[in-house]
Amino acid sequence: MVDALKATFVILLLTIAFVVYPTLRTAEKHEETTRNIARNAVVTFVDTTRGKGYVDVRDYNQLLRSLDASGGVFEVTLERYQKLIQPTYTNPEDYTTFQHTFTVRYDGYFTSEILQVLFPSTNSPDDDPVRRYNMHAGDLFNVRIESKGTTLAGRMRSLLFHGTNIPIIERYGGMVRSEAP
Repeated sequence: MVDALKATFVILLLTIAFVVYPTLRTAEKHEETTRNIARNAVVTFVDTTRGKGYVDVRDYNQLLRSLDASGGVFEVTLERYQKLIQPTYTNPEDYTTFQHTFTVRYDGYFTSEILQVLFPSTNSPDDDPVRRYNMHAGDLFNVRIESKGTTLAGRMRSLLFHGTNIPIIERYGGMVRSEAP
């Protein structure tokens, strides 16, 4: 009876050592590759957009194609914060009451407003300047992606270690460097 128990225990350990662990490591490597491809796609898109000063429909479509090629399903969130500098007056009707200070405020524009400009209801070509979302130097532009599915590595970790599945989340952005022509 003891020998049968030992044999069962050895077979279980060998199964874990030669099947489960290598499968988990391969799945984690694939998840890391997906994360790197998605991160590179977001960084390339944001840096191109910040350099140009506008969001172009062709660049946005390239971002979506790159995310699709990563093997994951992602939700993309676009954010633009327009920088507004307003002089401070004690009486806004009288310009002589200027207080020699300025107030900086950021107005936020998000995915729905940006996509309405990129994909209008009219049929215009991709290179039409009407399909550009223009920004100004000093504005902030951010992109956030979040995976909507579970990866094999996430499912295996939750099965083996009873943990929660953590989605792939990447966020990248910065200040717009030039103005749209």
